[in-house]
Amino acid sequence: MTKKTSDELERQLASLPDTPGVYIFKNEQDEIVYIGKAVSLRSRVKSYWNSTGWRERPKLLVMMPKVTCIESILTNSEKEALILESTLIRRHRPRYNVALKDDKRYPWLAITYDEPFPRLIMVREPSKFRKTNPKAKVFGPYVEAGLMWQTVKILRKVFPMRQKRKPPFKDRPCMNYHIGLCLAPCQKLVGEPEYNLMVEQVEMFLAGRQNEVLDLMKKEMADASKKLEYEHAAKIRNRIRALETVVEKQQVFVADRKMSQDVLAEAHTEKTVAICLLRVREGMLVASDTYTLPLVEKTSAQEAFQSFVDQFYTACEDVAVPKEILVSLDLEDADALAEMLTGKAKRNVKVIMPKKGRKSDLIELAYKNAQSHLMQMLDEETHEDQKVALLLSTLKEELGLSKLPHRIECFDISNIQGVDNVASMVVFQNAQSKKSDYRTFKIQGVEGEANDFASMKEVVGRRYKRITEEGKPMPDLIIIDGGKGQLGAAREALSELGIHDVDIVGLAKKQEEVYLPGKSDPVLLPRRGEALHLLQRVRDEAHRFAVTFHRKRRAKRSLASGMDDLPGVGSSRKKLLLDYFGSFDKIREASVEELAAVPGISAKLAAGIYAELHKTDA
Repeated sequence: MTKKTSDELERQLASLPDTPGVYIFKNEQDEIVYIGKAVSLRSRVKSYWNSTGWRERPKLLVMMPKVTCIESILTNSEKEALILESTLIRRHRPRYNVALKDDKRYPWLAITYDEPFPRLIMVREPSKFRKTNPKAKVFGPYVEAGLMWQTVKILRKVFPMRQKRKPPFKDRPCMNYHIGLCLAPCQKLVGEPEYNLMVEQVEMFLAGRQNEVLDLMKKEMADASKKLEYEHAAKIRNRIRALETVVEKQQVFVADRKMSQDVLAEAHTEKTVAICLLRVREGMLVASDTYTLPLVEKTSAQEAFQSFVDQFYTACEDVAVPKEILVSLDLEDADALAEMLTGKAKRNVKVIMPKKGRKSDLIELAYKNAQSHLMQMLDEETHEDQKVALLLSTLKEELGLSKLPHRIECFDISNIQGVDNVASMVVFQNAQSKKSDYRTFKIQGVEGEANDFASMKEVVGRRYKRITEEGKPMPDLIIIDGGKGQLGAAREALSELGIHDVDIVGLAKKQEEVYLPGKSDPVLLPRRGEALHLLQRVRDEAHRFAVTFHRKRRAKRSLASGMDDLPGVGSSRKKLLLDYFGSFDKIREASVEELAAVPGISAKLAAGIYAELHKTDA
């Protein structure tokens, strides 16, 4: 950055007002590289020149050196700034902003209220369509085009709206009328009030108010029956049955049949974020769409999620706005978004990040759908690598780790009442065990008593003292098998070595509770989540390895003590006997003659060994 450019930026920063608005970063070519919103333009924009924040947001390391000019647009409120930001992002598509849509143009459904006898049509670019059809109402987007066309097929059977923009014949209806897919308004075979009632029901259905539509149709059927119009009533009955087959397939989610909710959750790797949107209307799940966005230029998943929600709902039609929007991540502009949507829908709209209860369960379901979609879209050749990346990213997010836990080292203690006190350390690299790096430890400073805390402190201290002396890198995550006590002992050992920047957690077996440094209450990961399963696999492997080593030590000690009591048997003859029989138990089972058959063992010595081994049998 030149001195002239730096001085100009300082002048622009100093002149920023302490008011809401939108800021625009440009480069030397006068190209827009980033657009953002703020409650206070002055404080928000100045924060970008705080270098400590660059470490937390790697994208800034790439973007900020390119910024040579700052422009701002003042607004009356944060709500207006939110709307303006989304509009400008869609228009200019800056390099470092997250765009709402990925590589596809998703289809939308539109009702053409700008013409007599409206039609139901598919559109690709709703913003352009609304410019020429300002009265039209648009629904979507539909990520799965196949499911959208299934919906259209059913709606056209139940509600036979006209399909052709211009009638093909002047004096007769087209084939759609004869096969029951149109009421032929072009030939005045249906009145405008009756047709508009049908269009209103289609709009209600697309907005998720299916039960209201069924109630209206049932009332219409009852009225036709009272008027003795049985043929007309029968047609309505058949339409009701067709519509009910669709509604019955939808799962009931909440007891409140008047509740409408959008549920959004994300899953991500380092390169891609998948955002699942569940639409719950009248207590039922009516749609599930998942959008994928590339995390380019080191954009964080949090930023991508925030941008998606902002842009999605500022472009959303009022008929598609639910009463509640449940989100998996905290939105910094949640209040402004709720205010904007309340004005758009002309009723109260809430934006909530639930922590527990039924709403939290809905977030968990959306997350599982996002995660599943992300796995399905990955290229087969890189599937396993991406799966591991997703798993490690999930573990990082749920435990609040400072980095992805590519290398995990886990410790476990094993003893029986303080005897044969040993420990194990297992290593997992990219979620897979790396047995060549496994280590076992004989506890030296604790013997004759069961003191897991002291044992854990000793082992962790010995391990990482050696690591630092050899100049080897520390692991990304240390797991301690145990609760707060064992975790505290391990942290004390690290502190004495001057190690403070490594992630460490304790995993207690009883409730699978995860203890984090500095927090009194444990974290409970989702029971069926892959993150907890990985922690359990690592912990169980450390336990298995420790128990195996403990058993070997105990067996060796038992063997040594048994052989030491044999008369006339030194180290050489111990080796002869073990090589010949294979184990101490086989030596005990041997007869005097079999013992004497061992080279170097005389008949007299064999009798003495046999007597010593069986003296307690008498």
